[in-house]
Amino acid sequence: MQQFLERVAEVLEVPSVAPDFEFRAAPGWSSLMGFALLVLLDQAYHVKIGVDDFLRLRTVADLAEAAGVRT
Repeated sequence: MQQFLERVAEVLEVPSVAPDFEFRAAPGWSSLMGFALLVLLDQAYHVKIGVDDFLRLRTVADLAEAAGVRT
């Protein structure tokens, strides 16, 4: 889980994130960051998430669950 949190923080360009962090609240949030999260899930965790499903995710824990990472 720690490695997942570090990867998400890197994409969001923040020092760190917690599982309950609402990733769209990151300073400088943009659709490009959202796309980068989708790419991270695809490349690092082999999980493809459609846009509609992605829009339902709110927290880093939601992302982790979608990626199959244990919290």
